[in-house]
Amino acid sequence: MDKLKDMQLFVAAVEKGSFSQAAKLVGLTPAMVGRRIAALEANLGFMLFNRTTRRMELTPGGRSYYEGCQTILTDVSELEASVTSSHQSNPQGLIRLSAPDGLGSPFLIEAMKLFRHRYPQVCFELDLSSEPLDLIKEQIDLSVRLAFELDDSSMVASRLGHTSFGLYASPDYIRERGKPVSLEGLKQHDCLHMGRSKYGDYWNILSDGKVMNFRQQWALTVPNTECLIQATAEGMGVAMIPQLFAHEAVSAGKIVQLEDIAEFPALGIYAMYPTRKHLPYRVNLFLDFLKEWAPQKLVVLGK
Repeated sequence: MDKLKDMQLFVAAVEKGSFSQAAKLVGLTPAMVGRRIAALEANLGFMLFNRTTRRMELTPGGRSYYEGCQTILTDVSELEASVTSSHQSNPQGLIRLSAPDGLGSPFLIEAMKLFRHRYPQVCFELDLSSEPLDLIKEQIDLSVRLAFELDDSSMVASRLGHTSFGLYASPDYIRERGKPVSLEGLKQHDCLHMGRSKYGDYWNILSDGKVMNFRQQWALTVPNTECLIQATAEGMGVAMIPQLFAHEAVSAGKIVQLEDIAEFPALGIYAMYPTRKHLPYRVNLFLDFLKEWAPQKLVVLGK
């Protein structure tokens, strides 16, 4: 039994919805497809389909096996493509990226634009979310994340650089409420917080070289970085924002950084992928590009 071909046949039967349609796709008779699926079930020791005269549905075991087959067949296809000279001289295909919403613009948008100038046949799909994702299940090729320290051993991580947090407010807010000069003084101000932050319902601040938690009654809690920057620009209060994310609004004069109030721990920026995932050639190329380009870009955005 050719296991790889039987996996391909099984996937075709699932996706076409019948043995007869799968048979047309692979050039076999429906009876032969049925026998090979039956042999596959006998080898696995469980049923892949619940079949009736009108339709067939995957069993729970069949669903798990189908998802595993998809992963294996995709990896084999990517591996074969990555070692061909034509693919290496003219890489093409889709790269699926995941990142927090604040990293989309200008950081990743510019990176993708520059990369596509070099390799125009490579396309991107960008998911912006601060929520944890199962990269294998969601079929994400590369995730760019911010972290004080990494704690997920199932991921391979390449450090692209670092940024830091800063405190920000709008010019209008400062004119109306005054400029805070200390952490103690912040208690007299409206403070804003990103509620879905994985760092908790507090700000991480350095005090005598140690990280401490600063918390008060937040005037506003928002779900993402975009809302946090907009609320700050609208004069709703003081917010703690990564300098990388705040750069555009600062450059536009919408918000200003409040200096000498607090120090913050460095926030590492990492490109990550699952240890079990074979990286396609185009993804390796983009990862190498990020490692070369990102440190210089981060210096500019960190100013």
